[in-house]
Amino acid sequence: MKKGKIVVPIVVMVIAALVVLSSGVLTVVNPFISTSAVSRELGGSWSVQNYYSGNNTVTEILIDSQGNVLVITQYSFPSVTQAQSFFYANSLGQVEQYENYLISYYSHGLSESLYILNGGKVYYISYVATTSTSMPSISQLLSLIK
Repeated sequence: MKKGKIVVPIVVMVIAALVVLSSGVLTVVNPFISTSAVSRELGGSWSVQNYYSGNNTVTEILIDSQGNVLVITQYSFPSVTQAQSFFYANSLGQVEQYENYLISYYSHGLSESLYILNGGKVYYISYVATTSTSMPSISQLLSLIK
């Protein structure tokens, strides 16, 4: 798989997250992943910037006091088979077993992306760091959905 083929979707996600952060289009409601859980797992002080729910999809955009951005999207499917099809169609390259999950992970520079298959749900986690922080591990990102 070519590096450019993966970098383009990540850049598009980062730009989309920044547009959403600055536009205020989405409304903030109760998050599906608490800021205290994110702070406990990743460190720092996190706040929910935007939250969107619709069409069996929930997206939460968080930012910490250092400017790191975390985007978590949960896709819910009526069957495990449909979730698997979506997961494989959107995988970021190599699919591997990690703990009790199937994951697809990609990291480039100060951004990383992770797809996680968990039964009838697929999670997409994108983390964009500032130059002053380190990147979270796969284990830390997985802990956000446990």
